[in-house]
Amino acid sequence: HLIQGWTQYWNKILKPVDPLDIDLVKALIASESSFNPSAWNGIKGPNRARGLMQVLDRSVQYLKDDFPELHNHFINLSEDDMLDSNLSICAGIRWLFRKKQLREAKLKRAITWREAVAGYKSIKPNDGLMKKFDKYFKELKGEK
Repeated sequence: HLIQGWTQYWNKILKPVDPLDIDLVKALIASESSFNPSAWNGIKGPNRARGLMQVLDRSVQYLKDDFPELHNHFINLSEDDMLDSNLSICAGIRWLFRKKQLREAKLKRAITWREAVAGYKSIKPNDGLMKKFDKYFKELKGEK
């Protein structure tokens, strides 16, 4: 229900032409943390990522300080909040929207949500790491 709620919330607030799919968020979480709310990427410092959506500490700072888009929605986060499933999903989905926007600006064209996921993961869309995400997404969509 948290994934559905935050996906619907950010779709309603940000009004994308192509709304974010709840199953895409589930596949992203599965590929990032295997749905482990205590997951940690093993890195310390600004590239540390924890929680369901593995949002980097520097990304939390960006959302909170540099561009206070979560604060404008009465959400104030710290890096430790990424261990809270509700807040991790909120911030992760918002960051996915931001990564989509940034990549579209860089490429000067609309991109797919799959391309946005690659940006979220900081990899290329044809990178082998996307296979895990693609597998989960196809399973959720009932595809083989």
